Amino acid sequence: MSGNELNNLIFKRRSVRLFNPKKVPPKLLKKAIDAGRLAPSAANLQFIEYLALDKENLLKDVFLSLKWAGYLYPRKVPPPGARPVAYIVILINKDRAKRFDLRDVGAAAENIMLSLLSFGVATCWLGSVKKRRLKKILNIPSRYLLDSVIALGFPAESPRVVSDSSNVKYWLEGTGNFYVPKRPLKEVLHYNKIVSK
Repeated sequence: MSGNELNNLIFKRRSVRLFNPKKVPPKLLKKAIDAGRLAPSAANLQFIEYLALDKENLLKDVFLSLKWAGYLYPRKVPPPGARPVAYIVILINKDRAKRFDLRDVGAAAENIMLSLLSFGVATCWLGSVKKRRLKKILNIPSRYLLDSVIALGFPAESPRVVSDSSNVKYWLEGTGNFYVPKRPLKEVLHYNKIVSK
Protein backbone atom coordinates (compact mmCIF):
# COMPACT_ATOMS: atom_id res chain seq x y z
CA MET A 1 0.00 0.00 0.00
CA SER A 2 1.38 3.38 -0.97
CA GLY A 3 1.44 6.36 1.37
CA ASN A 4 -1.29 7.96 -0.70
CA GLU A 5 -3.49 4.86 -0.40
CA LEU A 6 -3.03 4.82 3.37
CA ASN A 7 -3.85 8.52 3.58
CA ASN A 8 -7.01 7.97 1.52
CA LEU A 9 -8.03 5.13 3.83
CA ILE A 10 -7.61 7.37 6.89
CA PHE A 11 -9.73 10.10 5.27
CA LYS A 12 -12.38 7.55 4.26
CA ARG A 13 -12.79 6.00 7.74
CA ARG A 14 -16.01 7.05 9.48
CA SER A 15 -18.12 5.46 12.19
CA VAL A 16 -20.82 3.46 10.43
CA ARG A 17 -24.01 2.41 12.21
CA LEU A 18 -25.94 0.67 9.43
CA PHE A 19 -24.58 -2.58 8.03
CA ASN A 20 -25.64 -5.05 5.39
CA PRO A 21 -26.20 -8.64 6.59
CA LYS A 22 -23.27 -10.17 4.65
CA LYS A 23 -20.96 -12.07 7.01
CA VAL A 24 -17.38 -10.91 7.56
CA PRO A 25 -14.95 -13.80 7.04
CA PRO A 26 -13.19 -14.88 10.29
CA LYS A 27 -9.81 -14.49 8.56
CA LEU A 28 -10.47 -10.72 8.28
CA LEU A 29 -11.20 -10.55 12.02
CA LYS A 30 -7.88 -12.31 12.66
CA LYS A 31 -5.99 -9.97 10.34
CA ALA A 32 -7.52 -6.92 12.04
CA ILE A 33 -6.70 -8.18 15.53
CA ASP A 34 -3.17 -8.94 14.37
CA ALA A 35 -2.94 -5.30 13.23
CA GLY A 36 -4.16 -4.21 16.69
CA ARG A 37 -1.57 -6.46 18.34
CA LEU A 38 1.21 -4.63 16.49
CA ALA A 39 0.17 -1.14 17.64
CA PRO A 40 2.49 0.86 19.91
CA SER A 41 2.42 -0.16 23.57
CA ALA A 42 3.77 2.00 26.43
CA ALA A 43 6.77 0.18 27.98
CA ASN A 44 5.74 -2.66 25.61
CA LEU A 45 3.51 -4.08 28.37
CA GLN A 46 1.06 -5.46 25.79
CA PHE A 47 -1.87 -5.67 28.21
CA ILE A 48 -4.59 -5.61 25.52
CA GLU A 49 -6.41 -8.76 24.45
CA TYR A 50 -9.34 -9.18 22.09
CA LEU A 51 -12.53 -11.22 21.99
CA ALA A 52 -13.88 -11.67 18.45
CA LEU A 53 -17.59 -12.49 18.21
CA ASP A 54 -19.62 -13.50 15.17
CA LYS A 55 -21.94 -16.28 16.40
CA GLU A 56 -25.56 -15.45 15.79
CA ASN A 57 -26.65 -16.33 19.34
CA LEU A 58 -24.17 -13.79 20.83
CA LEU A 59 -24.80 -10.90 18.45
CA LYS A 60 -28.20 -9.91 19.86
CA ASP A 61 -27.00 -9.90 23.48
CA VAL A 62 -23.95 -7.83 22.58
CA PHE A 63 -26.08 -5.41 20.56
CA LEU A 64 -28.41 -4.88 23.55
CA SER A 65 -25.38 -4.06 25.72
CA LEU A 66 -24.33 -1.13 23.54
CA LYS A 67 -25.55 2.46 23.51
CA TRP A 68 -25.85 3.77 19.97
CA ALA A 69 -25.57 7.23 18.36
CA GLY A 70 -26.01 9.54 21.33
CA TYR A 71 -26.71 12.68 19.27
CA LEU A 72 -29.20 10.90 17.02
CA TYR A 73 -30.81 8.45 19.41
CA PRO A 74 -33.05 6.63 18.59
CA ARG A 75 -32.97 7.41 14.85
CA LYS A 76 -29.48 5.96 14.28
CA VAL A 77 -29.89 2.80 16.36
CA PRO A 78 -29.37 0.01 13.81
CA PRO A 79 -32.68 -1.77 13.13
CA PRO A 80 -32.93 -5.54 12.61
CA GLY A 81 -31.38 -6.41 9.26
CA ALA A 82 -28.90 -3.52 9.48
CA ARG A 83 -27.08 -4.49 12.68
CA PRO A 84 -23.39 -5.42 13.00
CA VAL A 85 -22.49 -8.95 11.94
CA ALA A 86 -19.49 -9.19 14.28
CA TYR A 87 -17.83 -7.47 17.23
CA ILE A 88 -14.33 -7.14 18.62
CA VAL A 89 -14.31 -6.61 22.37
CA ILE A 90 -11.18 -4.83 23.60
CA LEU A 91 -10.02 -6.18 26.95
CA ILE A 92 -7.36 -5.03 29.41
CA ASN A 93 -5.57 -7.88 31.14
CA LYS A 94 -4.88 -6.53 34.65
CA ASP A 95 -2.36 -9.33 35.27
CA ARG A 96 -0.13 -7.91 32.53
CA ALA A 97 0.10 -4.38 33.96
CA LYS A 98 -0.62 -2.76 37.32
CA ARG A 99 -0.95 0.59 35.56
CA PHE A 100 -1.92 0.78 31.94
CA ASP A 101 -1.83 3.57 29.40
CA LEU A 102 -5.11 3.92 27.53
CA ARG A 103 -3.27 5.41 24.56
CA ASP A 104 -2.41 1.78 23.81
CA VAL A 105 -6.12 1.06 23.37
CA GLY A 106 -6.60 4.00 21.01
CA ALA A 107 -3.65 3.00 18.84
CA ALA A 108 -4.78 -0.64 18.71
CA ALA A 109 -8.40 0.27 17.93
CA GLU A 110 -7.38 2.57 15.08
CA ASN A 111 -5.12 -0.14 13.60
CA ILE A 112 -8.04 -2.59 13.77
CA MET A 113 -10.49 -0.18 12.14
CA LEU A 114 -8.11 0.79 9.33
CA SER A 115 -7.20 -2.85 8.70
CA LEU A 116 -10.88 -3.78 8.37
CA LEU A 117 -11.62 -0.79 6.14
CA SER A 118 -8.82 -1.85 3.77
CA PHE A 119 -10.99 -4.94 3.09
CA GLY A 120 -14.20 -2.90 2.75
CA VAL A 121 -15.45 -3.62 6.29
CA ALA A 122 -16.89 -0.66 8.22
CA THR A 123 -16.73 -0.16 11.98
CA CYS A 124 -18.16 1.78 14.88
CA TRP A 125 -15.99 2.00 18.02
CA LEU A 126 -18.25 2.13 21.09
CA GLY A 127 -17.16 3.16 24.56
CA SER A 128 -20.69 3.51 25.87
CA VAL A 129 -21.20 -0.11 26.88
CA LYS A 130 -23.13 -1.82 29.68
CA LYS A 131 -19.88 -3.39 30.81
CA ARG A 132 -21.05 -5.46 33.79
CA ARG A 133 -23.89 -6.91 31.78
CA LEU A 134 -21.67 -7.73 28.81
CA LYS A 135 -18.92 -9.26 30.95
CA LYS A 136 -21.53 -11.55 32.51
CA ILE A 137 -23.08 -12.52 29.16
CA LEU A 138 -19.66 -13.31 27.67
CA ASN A 139 -18.35 -14.94 30.85
CA ILE A 140 -15.26 -12.70 30.88
CA PRO A 141 -12.96 -13.52 33.85
CA SER A 142 -12.38 -10.89 36.54
CA ARG A 143 -8.73 -10.39 35.52
CA TYR A 144 -10.03 -8.47 32.50
CA LEU A 145 -11.41 -4.95 32.28
CA LEU A 146 -13.77 -4.49 29.38
CA ASP A 147 -12.63 -1.29 27.67
CA SER A 148 -14.74 -0.93 24.53
CA VAL A 149 -16.36 -2.73 21.62
CA ILE A 150 -15.81 -2.37 17.88
CA ALA A 151 -19.00 -3.17 15.95
CA LEU A 152 -18.42 -4.15 12.35
CA GLY A 153 -19.83 -5.29 9.04
CA PHE A 154 -20.04 -4.30 5.41
CA PRO A 155 -21.48 -0.76 5.27
CA ALA A 156 -25.05 0.12 4.35
CA GLU A 157 -24.42 3.88 4.68
CA SER A 158 -21.68 6.38 3.82
CA PRO A 159 -21.28 9.12 6.44
CA ARG A 160 -19.69 12.33 5.14
CA VAL A 161 -17.31 14.74 6.80
CA VAL A 162 -18.06 18.46 6.75
CA SER A 163 -15.79 21.23 8.03
CA ASP A 164 -17.49 22.89 10.98
CA SER A 165 -15.84 24.45 14.00
CA SER A 166 -19.08 25.52 15.65
CA ASN A 167 -20.71 22.13 16.12
CA VAL A 168 -19.68 18.71 17.43
CA LYS A 169 -23.01 16.97 16.88
CA TYR A 170 -23.38 14.76 13.82
CA TRP A 171 -26.71 15.02 12.01
CA LEU A 172 -29.03 13.46 9.44
CA GLU A 173 -30.60 15.22 6.49
CA GLY A 174 -34.21 14.49 5.61
CA THR A 175 -32.92 12.23 2.82
CA GLY A 176 -31.04 10.12 5.37
CA ASN A 177 -27.56 11.42 4.51
CA PHE A 178 -25.37 11.30 7.60
CA TYR A 179 -22.91 14.15 8.29
CA VAL A 180 -20.03 14.31 10.76
CA PRO A 181 -18.59 17.77 11.58
CA LYS A 182 -14.82 18.03 12.02
CA ARG A 183 -12.83 21.13 12.84
CA PRO A 184 -10.95 22.49 9.80
CA LEU A 185 -7.22 21.76 9.58
CA LYS A 186 -6.36 25.48 9.82
CA GLU A 187 -7.91 25.55 13.31
CA VAL A 188 -6.01 22.58 14.73
CA LEU A 189 -2.59 22.84 13.04
CA HIS A 190 0.06 25.03 14.65
CA TYR A 191 3.24 25.27 12.62
CA ASN A 192 6.45 26.08 14.51
CA LYS A 193 4.60 28.30 17.00
CA ILE A 194 1.16 28.83 18.50
CA VAL A 195 -0.37 32.10 17.39
CA SER A 196 -2.87 33.65 19.80
CA LYS A 197 -6.26 34.31 18.28
